[in-house]
Amino acid sequence: MKQARAARRLGSGGRGASRSRWAALIAAVALLGAACASDDATSAPPPAVDDPAPPAPLADDAPPAPPGDDAPPEPPPAADDPAPPAPSAEAPPPAVDDPAPPAPSADDAPPPAPPVPSADDADPAPPPEPAPAPEAPPEEAPEPQPATGFDGETLTLGYLVDQSGPLAIIGGPLLAGSQLYWDWVNDELGGVAGRYRVELAVGDTKDSEGQTVQEYQRLKDEVVMFAEVLSTPPVQALLEFLTEDGIVAVPGSLAGAWANEPLLMPSAAAYEYEAINLAEWYVNLSGLAKPSDTYCAVYVNDKYGRDSLRGMEFAADRLGFTLAETQTINRGDRSFTAQVAAFADAGCTVVFAATVPTEQNAILAEAAGQGLDPVWLGLLPSYLNLFAAGNPDLYAKFYVALDSPELTEVSVPGIAKFHERFERYGAGSVTNFLLSGYILQISVHALLEKAAELGDFSREGVRNALAQLGEVDLDGLAAENYVYGTPENRRPTSAVRIKAFDPERPPVFLRDLMIVDSPLTDEFDL
Repeated sequence: MKQARAARRLGSGGRGASRSRWAALIAAVALLGAACASDDATSAPPPAVDDPAPPAPLADDAPPAPPGDDAPPEPPPAADDPAPPAPSAEAPPPAVDDPAPPAPSADDAPPPAPPVPSADDADPAPPPEPAPAPEAPPEEAPEPQPATGFDGETLTLGYLVDQSGPLAIIGGPLLAGSQLYWDWVNDELGGVAGRYRVELAVGDTKDSEGQTVQEYQRLKDEVVMFAEVLSTPPVQALLEFLTEDGIVAVPGSLAGAWANEPLLMPSAAAYEYEAINLAEWYVNLSGLAKPSDTYCAVYVNDKYGRDSLRGMEFAADRLGFTLAETQTINRGDRSFTAQVAAFADAGCTVVFAATVPTEQNAILAEAAGQGLDPVWLGLLPSYLNLFAAGNPDLYAKFYVALDSPELTEVSVPGIAKFHERFERYGAGSVTNFLLSGYILQISVHALLEKAAELGDFSREGVRNALAQLGEVDLDGLAAENYVYGTPENRRPTSAVRIKAFDPERPPVFLRDLMIVDSPLTDEFDL
């Protein structure tokens, strides 16, 4: 078809050539329309380039002029007349007797669509965020170097306890509890940090300040630290030497002042807090207090007793009672007739006791002999289950402040573990002081693990470890965990358990009543 039309144009002569140009113009317009349509996605697709619009009718196809009309045929349109737009595919072809409208000029063509921006013209995308640099692996702690009390394999700890004096009945169980703990660590854990075994170097203080200093001087160059110093006066006697030598020590004493000493590692609620909590419990919580009660106190005439009395007097002032009679005793006294007589004369019905076990047991016997039967509110050092077991009637109205739970409370994880370890490594009888010695070493163990982590068992290293130690978890063995650090950052414990003597609760014969943490402890300045 396309070839036939081309042949007819080539044989049509001059007018045909003019029409051929006309057809070419129409085809060009069609191509222009196709180009515009390609820029508009909503337009119908243009006709194919090789399908030009049908040619205008030739002169030979024009109808004859009416008869008698000699006018010459109409001249063809000029080349600069605009051509009509190309017909759409649906439009019928023009009638042969209708000349084609003039082709549009270039000025009448629709403006071209703005060019679509190319990828090169678009704003460049921001560069990707650089991948974070991989974190450097934590530095390994340096290997601890040999130091005083540490030969590179074994840590030697010092213990200054009474083994042959008036407090031997306490010192023996405390030391046995400590040995039990470290036997377990060495045997089952492989030592501190799983590799450094622990040995104990022991000095007998005889509960004498002078003897304590002598034993300290003998042992100080053999030990990393002193993991226990029994009794308040011996600890007080060592403070200046500990400061001079830079040695950390654990007091086997609960004096409140120890919380302010940077080289001491105290544990449990202070004696002052014990006295305040005992008073809070009796007056407000026990259901035993009566308006007619007469309150009295007995205390050992040393720092332990005097500090405890300060707590009693503070509680009396805040809770609205007075101490009608106050008596002192000395360690090692055996006769208490005068003190008990003074209590009887004052009509004491409640007596606070900041005493030690042997003397307190004798006081109870003397009171029974004189017919005095008050309620006794004893601080921790006043009670020993061995005495109570042998004289249950004397302790029938005895209440004591202790930090640890009942030894029969195996639902407490720490108590269950204690019994398991005692069966393997312990010997003799279980007492509250044996448990206390065991508990003290949990904190010492945590301190040495911290020093191992820091890679330094020197005296300076142990001091740094104590400053950074923080809270030590006692596995339920205390009413509250102690938070260690420098003195200004420490959080001493203040809560205690109030216990009642119970002859049906061997081996310690104490029954937990409640944990007490009096709000008054927040007001008391240690």
